[in-house]
Amino acid sequence: MRTGQNFWVLYALLAVCQIALCNYAYLGPYLMLTLLPAMVMCIPLSVGTPLCMLIAFATGLSVDWLSEGLIGINAASLIPVALCRTSLIRVFLGEDIINRKDSFSIRKNGVGKISVVMAAALIVFLAIYIFLDGAGTRPFWFCISRFAASLAANLILSLVVVEVLTPDDRK
Repeated sequence: MRTGQNFWVLYALLAVCQIALCNYAYLGPYLMLTLLPAMVMCIPLSVGTPLCMLIAFATGLSVDWLSEGLIGINAASLIPVALCRTSLIRVFLGEDIINRKDSFSIRKNGVGKISVVMAAALIVFLAIYIFLDGAGTRPFWFCISRFAASLAANLILSLVVVEVLTPDDRK
């Protein structure tokens, strides 16, 4: 039970960090930093998909409300990540993790597999976010450049978040 309590405290602290990133770490129009997809992917598998989608919506909406000008953009981008979470884990990490309701970690699965899972989650999130943010007003090359730069930066950031949120079972 203690691990679950620690997870939700860390989850809330990372949400506050995301709000601070949105408010104070503007790195230009080509790069956006987000912790949200990694946070949703690390939600324990004992939490079902509907509840995970509700948590993702609440987290995204709170980040939108407390930081960015577009209300609902993070929430709308994060809900499909929560919907695809179990499928992504099943495809890239195997059915065994889902059957055991085990958490995935870098120590258990390796950096390569976790990177692929996080890249897939980031692709879903960033594609929707950039599409909604541009809303047909920005040129295609700008959107592709923003997508590529954000994917590269956020993949590294996501691995750090996964390391923080997943428990070390060896202790």
